[in-house]
Amino acid sequence: MLGAPLYEATGWSVAFTWYAAVIAATVMALPLLVRTARAAIESVDQNLERAAFTLGRPEWRTALEVTLPLARNGILAGLVLAFARALGEFGATIMLAGNIPGKTQTLPLSIYTAVQTGEAGQAMALVAVLTLLSCAVVVASARLGARPW
Repeated sequence: MLGAPLYEATGWSVAFTWYAAVIAATVMALPLLVRTARAAIESVDQNLERAAFTLGRPEWRTALEVTLPLARNGILAGLVLAFARALGEFGATIMLAGNIPGKTQTLPLSIYTAVQTGEAGQAMALVAVLTLLSCAVVVASARLGARPW
C-alpha cells in the first residue's frame, strides 16, 4: 500500500533491505516502549507539575524540566525492553525484509536458517548468544527501572 507510491515517487524500495528489518522490529517493539513510558510518566507526582505551573513554567517546559527527568528511569527501562523485543523479532522481519544472508539476516533468522539446514551446533551457539544478550537486556532494564529512594 505504501511501497508502490514511495517507489514511484523516489525510486526507493524498502522491502528486502536492512531498512525493512529496522522498520519491522521498531513497529513490533514500539507498543512495549509506549506502555512502559506512559506508566512512568503517569507515575510522576502531579503536585510537582502543579508547583512548576504556579512558578510560571509553561506546559512544555514543565514536561521537559519536571516530568521527563522524574520519569527517566521508567522511560529508559521501556527503551531497553523494546530493544530486547526488537532483538528477538522474527515474523515481521522475515515478511518485510526477508532472510537474505549478509543483507537482512538477523540473529533469530540466522538461528532459523541453521536449524533448517541441519547445522545444530551453529544454531545452539547462536541461541546462546541471543540468550546472553537477552539476559543482559533484562538485567539492564531491572537496574534502570529501579527507583532509588
